[in-house]
Amino acid sequence: MAKLKIIFEDKNLLVIDKPAGLVVHEGSGQKGETLVDLLKSYLPASVCKLERCGLVHRLDKETSGLLLVAKTSAYFIFLKELFRTSRITKEYLALIHGKIAPRKAVIKIPIARDTVRRVRFSPARSGKMAETAYIVVGYFKNFSYLKVTPKTGRTHQIRVHFAGLGHPIVGDKIYGRRDSVQPGRQFLHAHRIEFIDPNGKKREFVAPLPKDLEKFLNQES
Repeated sequence: MAKLKIIFEDKNLLVIDKPAGLVVHEGSGQKGETLVDLLKSYLPASVCKLERCGLVHRLDKETSGLLLVAKTSAYFIFLKELFRTSRITKEYLALIHGKIAPRKAVIKIPIARDTVRRVRFSPARSGKMAETAYIVVGYFKNFSYLKVTPKTGRTHQIRVHFAGLGHPIVGDKIYGRRDSVQPGRQFLHAHRIEFIDPNGKKREFVAPLPKDLEKFLNQES
C-alpha cells in the first residue's frame, strides 16, 4: 500500500499532498487503491470514517496537490462551511497552451455536465456559474504558466474554463490537445491553500511543484 505524503497534522486536521494518478475515491470504472483506502488505514479510529473519511474536497485523478482532511466531526463541519461560503483560498499552478491575454483576469462562464459524454463538462448558459481568477507567471514559446484561483468549486472548472477559451491545460486527456509535447499527465497542481481557523489564526499550506512537472517546465523554458 502506498504512503500518504503528509504536509501537516494536528488533532483536528490532516493536510496531504496527493500524487497524480491516485483516485480520491471509487467511481464508475475506477479500480485499484484510492486515497480513501489510504486514509482508512492511516486513521483507523477516525470519527469521520462515515463522513467521506474527513475529505471535504477532491482533486481529479491526474491533478496533484493539497487536500484537507478533517480528523473530527466538528472540524469536518467547519471546513465544509468554509468551502460552502467561499472563505477558503485555493491556488493552483497550471500550464496552458498558447499565450493567454490579458496577463490577469477573472473568467466567469457557467458550466454544465455534457449531455452526451457524461464524464465531461462544458460551458453552457443553462449551467451553474463558475468563476476562475488567474495571473500569468510567465510566457514560454508555446505555453503560458499561470497561478489559478477558482472562486467556485465546479467539477473540472479550471480545465473547462481554459479549454473553452482555446487555451487547454497541457496534457489534459479529456479537454486538451493531442500534441507530441506532453508532460505525461495534465499540468495542474494544487499548490497553496489558505483559511482562517476556528481560533482566528491564519492557516497556509504549500505543496511545491512535483518533480515531473518541474522537469517538463524546465525543458520548455
